[in-house]
Amino acid sequence: MNRMVYSLVGLVLALGLIVAACGPAPSAPPATPAPKQPSAAVKSDPLAEWDRVVAEAKKEGEAIMYSSSGPAVRDPITKQIREKFGIELEWVAATNAQLEERITRERRAGLYQADVYFSGASGIGLGGRSVLKPLDDILILPEVLDKKVWWNGDLLFIDEDHTWAGILASPTPPVFINTNMVNPDEVRSYKNFLEPRWKGKIVLFNPRTGGGLDWVYNVSEVIMGRDYLKAIAAQEPIITNDARQQVEWVAQGKYPVGMGGRRENKIEFVRLGAPIKLIVPVEGATLSSGAGGVGFFDRAPHPNAARVFVNWALSREGGTLISRVIGGQSARLDVPTDFLEPEAKRQEGGKYFNTMDKQHTLDQQAFQAVALEIFGHLMR
Repeated sequence: MNRMVYSLVGLVLALGLIVAACGPAPSAPPATPAPKQPSAAVKSDPLAEWDRVVAEAKKEGEAIMYSSSGPAVRDPITKQIREKFGIELEWVAATNAQLEERITRERRAGLYQADVYFSGASGIGLGGRSVLKPLDDILILPEVLDKKVWWNGDLLFIDEDHTWAGILASPTPPVFINTNMVNPDEVRSYKNFLEPRWKGKIVLFNPRTGGGLDWVYNVSEVIMGRDYLKAIAAQEPIITNDARQQVEWVAQGKYPVGMGGRRENKIEFVRLGAPIKLIVPVEGATLSSGAGGVGFFDRAPHPNAARVFVNWALSREGGTLISRVIGGQSARLDVPTDFLEPEAKRQEGGKYFNTMDKQHTLDQQAFQAVALEIFGHLMR
């Protein structure tokens, strides 16, 4: 405390008392964060709150979606949201890495254009760059908040702040083959692909981004080890930046084996009758949302429309459509699976690694440098 003293007589004791009284108080122990709870309005009457938000969303009329999904996923979701809620979805489509770059540029320029992040777990909002709001006050529907309907007993939040939730929890088949060229019984292990006959015959999606980075990190750091990844690089795989082209090449027989890539592209070709089979090796596969996850951007320009979409996506109805169009099993236990390929379902006794968490995501982003070191000489 800065206080001028004008009289030295009789004030020494008083000054001492004042200083003592104004000194710093003993530090209080840090408060324990309260458990995250839905807002009071949601707890009191969630259905009335839902009706209010839907009505406001219709006035807003649109939501801006930042997503890595292609038209096969975007179009049916757009149609459903338009017909059910009268909301138009406008999509900004790019890879996760490109979306992160775009968000970073926008925020530096003071722009807040995005409402919903609809994609897989990524570095968006993590690592000190929080651009996603916690979902706890965004979620309204009782069927979404009911923990009993979710695999593993709760929503699949990526972090302690609940900024992103997985809609899917599906095995990610790490390999796919052309069945006219490869006998599935001969490639039941990751190690089978190290045989000399596969040299120069494997097509790999860009290992620095999206489904390619996810593949190289999980195979290297979660399932098989880094030496295996180096051995795959020694097989001189062909690397493409186009996930759909990767599947086309395998479907057409240009290459017999594909690794990594996007699940929705593989499922699209399987459903078109292409001679493609998804392979889950005996050593196991990761359990992932693929492109099926959702987050709510802070300062969203259409907050009610965004809130409607997030709740719908995590509902049984939304989860069923998203599971169908992406081709992966829902994290909800009440979503049917009869339309899914066996390899896209969690199998009893199957060996799966759950990678939907903050640390895994940050480690995977950091793994880009390793992927470049191992595969850089193969990239054009």
